[in-house]
Amino acid sequence: MLLKNKLALASIIGVLFIASCSNEMTVESSGDTSGGGKAYAEFMACTAGPDFNAENAMKMIADWQKLITADSLLGAWGYVPAADTNAFGETLWWELNWSSKEEADAEWAAWVQNEEGQAWNEEYSNVMVCDGEGRNAFDADYPIAPGTYGSTNESGYFYSEFYQCNYNEGSGRSDAEAFLPGYVNAVSNSDFSDTNYSFGNYFAHKNADGSHVESDIDFLWATFTDSEDSMKKANESFEKDIRDEMFPLFSEYATCAEVPDVYHSWTFYNSDAKDFMPDFASRD
Repeated sequence: MLLKNKLALASIIGVLFIASCSNEMTVESSGDTSGGGKAYAEFMACTAGPDFNAENAMKMIADWQKLITADSLLGAWGYVPAADTNAFGETLWWELNWSSKEEADAEWAAWVQNEEGQAWNEEYSNVMVCDGEGRNAFDADYPIAPGTYGSTNESGYFYSEFYQCNYNEGSGRSDAEAFLPGYVNAVSNSDFSDTNYSFGNYFAHKNADGSHVESDIDFLWATFTDSEDSMKKANESFEKDIRDEMFPLFSEYATCAEVPDVYHSWTFYNSDAKDFMPDFASRD
């Protein structure tokens, strides 16, 4: 019952994401990055407040849009749990992509001094609260552009799977980066048509030297498609054509959680299409 209620509220939650989490800033994301694209990515954990509803969310969005000024913000995406097995439970996530860490830090510092921004933040604090101070930093690499294997949904909706991964002893980021071209080639030789398949490798900043404690992750491996059915097709193609060739190579340097965290997701902002507005009532 909890899962059903969560999915039923997905569109409303998505709307709320845009407004309240933008407390932190905004970017270009996994859903809209060109092949070989890279960005400085931040993920913030968010929770709904007592005044969480669609009407408040729409007003929040309208007011939030007036505050977006950062050219360094490439895109923004929101993630709503699509299963009750996710590692972080009912946590909602807001992803920001920036041109660089330095520019992101500068925008955050400016936001703290922005009176209109802080007034907006206070006005909508009962709608949604996001952990800006505890945001998680990554270097993101998106080797396959959305649109390569299908069309992007006009609504901005996409479906996501995130695996938490760690390097095996003696391995590190250079091994992960060396793996990516071969994987992209393997995908091109399989059938991912009409799925709008793309993926991202997010390298955690806190583990840049390859070291970690047991509770840390070294990187996230994320896949994106235009729907849950498309994700099933992409996973079937992986099992049929790619696993035997590429998984042994991947397993030489990394180990990931067996079960991914899955999300209904929306593009909230795209710096290349600033007039874009997502439609949370549709997944087409």
